[in-house]
Amino acid sequence: MLPSPALQNIPTPAYVADIAAIKRNMEIAAHIKAETGCKILLATKAFAMPAVFPYMQGALDGTTASGLYEARLGAKHFGKEVHTYSPAYREEDLLATLEYSDHIYFNAAAQLKRFAPLVRAKKPQAKIGLRVNPQLSLVKNSALYDPSSQTSRFGVLASELTDEALKQIDILHFHNLCENMAEESARLITHISEKFETALRRMSRVNLGGGHYITHPDYKTDILIKALKDFQARFDLSVTLEPGGALVYNAGYLIGEVIDIIQRPGQNLAILDASASTHMPDVLEVPYRPNIIGSAEDGEKPHTYLLGGNTCMTGDIIGTYSFDTPLEIGQKLAFTDMMQYSFVKNTTFNGVPLPDLGILHEDGRYEVIKRFGYDDFAARLGA
Repeated sequence: MLPSPALQNIPTPAYVADIAAIKRNMEIAAHIKAETGCKILLATKAFAMPAVFPYMQGALDGTTASGLYEARLGAKHFGKEVHTYSPAYREEDLLATLEYSDHIYFNAAAQLKRFAPLVRAKKPQAKIGLRVNPQLSLVKNSALYDPSSQTSRFGVLASELTDEALKQIDILHFHNLCENMAEESARLITHISEKFETALRRMSRVNLGGGHYITHPDYKTDILIKALKDFQARFDLSVTLEPGGALVYNAGYLIGEVIDIIQRPGQNLAILDASASTHMPDVLEVPYRPNIIGSAEDGEKPHTYLLGGNTCMTGDIIGTYSFDTPLEIGQKLAFTDMMQYSFVKNTTFNGVPLPDLGILHEDGRYEVIKRFGYDDFAARLGA
C-alpha cells in the first residue's frame, strides 16, 4: 500500500517528503510559539532538504547547525537566524562559520576562553552560547543518544560555570533530550531551574535544545507550554528550542521495491532496493524497526517476510513483517517516518545508488527534486 497513487510508478528507491504532513507539524510549532513567545529552530542535522524549506520558513525562526557546511546551507537556503554548535572548533573553521552564523555555541570552557575574544572581535553582533551538561539522564531509547551519560563529551559541568565563563556568554545551552515526551521536557526545565538558578539569572536567553518530540501523538504540548511559561516568568528570559526530527516526524517515506524473493524452510526473505545499511542507518544504529504501510508484526498477517537490503553486509536487515497477500517482485513498499536522520546520514557503501529526493504535493503530484547517479558515487571516492 502506498500513501498516494502517484508513487506507484516512480523509480525507486526514493525519499518522499509529504508536504501536507510537514504543514501539520509546522502548525504545532506555530502554536507553541504563539502561546509562549519562544523561538523554534530547525536542526539541519536531522533534516536538510532545501526544496521543503519554503513550507517551514513561515513557522520557524531559522536553523541550527552542527558545523560549517550546515551553517552555510541554512544561511543560503533557509535564512533567518543561524545558530551553530560544535564539540570543538579549529580557528579557521570558526572564522568561516562566523560568516554564516549569528549565534556560536561552545562545548568546553577551554574553547570558550580561547575563542570568545575572537568572536567578539570578528563579529561583535554575534551571540555566544555555552553548552551545559545538566547531568540528568532522560533518554530511554539508546545510551548512544544520552548527552548526560557518564561518558558524554558534551557540555560543561555546573562547577565549570565560573564567573569568568559567565561573563563571556549570552546564552546557556541545554541539549539533553532525544525523542522525549512532554513530561521529560518539563522535568528538564525544572531541573535546570533548580540546579542552575544563579547562572540563569545572569542570562537573557536560554536554549533548551532539541529532543522535545512535540509532534508525536503522545506528546502533551500543554505540559511543555505551561513549563515554558513558568520558567520564563521565574527568570525573565527568552527561550529557544531547536528540534530536528520532531519537525519532520512521520512526514515522509522511503519507497523501495521488492527485487527478489527467497524461500527458505520456515522463513521467506525479500530483497529490496532500499537498504537499512545505506538508506536507513538509524535502523541499525538505534536500533529500531520502521513501519511499512499495510504491514503488521511478525506472524500477525498470513504472509511473513524477513526484509533485507541489496548490499553485501550480512547485517543489512530491515526487519520481519507480515502482509495480507504474498509479496511480489516489483511490488513497492512505503517505509514511514523517513525524513528524519535518513538522507542526511546515508552512504554509497557497495556503490548502492542513493535514493531520489522527491516531494509529494498536497494535490497528489509527485516531484523529483534530485536524482543521484554514478558521478555522485565516484566523486566521493576521488574519481
